[in-house]
Amino acid sequence: MRRWIGDGVDVVTAFLGAAVAGIALVLPITFSWTAQSTPYRIASLINSVPRGATIGMIVAVTVAVLITTFASPLTGWIVAFGGALGLFVNHFAGRDVSSADLLTTLNYIDVVFGGILLGALGTVALRRPATAFGYALGAASFFVFGDLTDLLDLPDQDPWSILETPPRWMIGTAVVLLFVAIARHRNRVGPHSDSTVPIDLPITPILAATVLGLIVLAASEWLAGQYNNVSAPGDNRLEISIAVAATIIAALIAAMLLPGRDGIGVLLAVSLVATADALGYAPRPWWSAFAVLALTALGLFAGLRAPSPFLGLLALMGVTVFAFVDAHGDGAVHYIVATVLLTVTTGYCCGAARPHYGPSAVLALGALFLPSIVTALPVENETWPPRDNMAAATTPGRVALMIVAGCAIALLLLYRLRPHPHRKPAPPAREDKVADI
Repeated sequence: MRRWIGDGVDVVTAFLGAAVAGIALVLPITFSWTAQSTPYRIASLINSVPRGATIGMIVAVTVAVLITTFASPLTGWIVAFGGALGLFVNHFAGRDVSSADLLTTLNYIDVVFGGILLGALGTVALRRPATAFGYALGAASFFVFGDLTDLLDLPDQDPWSILETPPRWMIGTAVVLLFVAIARHRNRVGPHSDSTVPIDLPITPILAATVLGLIVLAASEWLAGQYNNVSAPGDNRLEISIAVAATIIAALIAAMLLPGRDGIGVLLAVSLVATADALGYAPRPWWSAFAVLALTALGLFAGLRAPSPFLGLLALMGVTVFAFVDAHGDGAVHYIVATVLLTVTTGYCCGAARPHYGPSAVLALGALFLPSIVTALPVENETWPPRDNMAAATTPGRVALMIVAGCAIALLLLYRLRPHPHRKPAPPAREDKVADI
């Protein structure tokens, strides 16, 4: 009974830790209080969010690789605790800064600690089926729900309100649970080797994260800059095509850098981000958090029991079609349908990815919080202030469909170039492999 309770605490710890880290990577910015701000400050705040998410993902993968290669499971719990504690201190210290200008710096500090938490926790949570499920559920469900701004009903006129996402009670609970996990696993120091042969650091996951993050970020910022050129209004079809091609190529390169077919998770994550951005912002009441969790868990369970990446991409194509067919929808039914579709497909895709190497899984989940070129599109009736060069309401859905279709082609190439994992004898079991849920 005591072991069952302890395992349950580990699952909750993995879920809450992944949720806190994911929310920290997409720290929201409230814009209403910036009416009296300078254009430089507003630009800095806007740019810090996608750049911070990119930094956080790279940090997460780097930490996961280092711990998986050189450290014991206990080290993973300790480093995750340090990341959560850093978040907690940063959110408390932020209240005492003298100027709101420093919130941009606090955002970068937040994403670094969030990346440390996400990467370190992944190295230990992904070793066992139950904790792996909780870890994936925490990251995926809060990717769907967002930054909790509506749930917490934060005051728009208070610039320091962004320090409440994730709320301090949520970070504090994660800190306490991670401390308990350290106490529970203090004897799990892992195997020690007497070999004096140096261990090579597998840098390909770190390289994959860097390539994916930097190219997607550069493509998004470049496309936004093209739309800011008000002297050339139009559809910007050429610019969009270039940005779409860059995104797909970056996803394919990152997928090929990962071992075996672990790159499936990257391709699904890039498709998910574009699809979610195409659906747009959906206001949700507080109770919808429970529905999102339940539907994400249902989709995750289905993906684990019947994994099919192509089916996941096909479902995402259907969601993108809904996004541009019902692009002008603005009612409760539209938001409910959009949320249900995105939630179930997100859970299913996370379950269908099934990477075999821990850092690959961390990269796939961390990529959910990256920006996309769909975010860079200034959509009519949704972008303020209005400008001369605006994208049609159906453009995000069509662009997302192009990205998902391109990722499907990239997945075919991955299957073609990488042999089936069951055609070769399975390697000896290792501690750094992701548990089969």
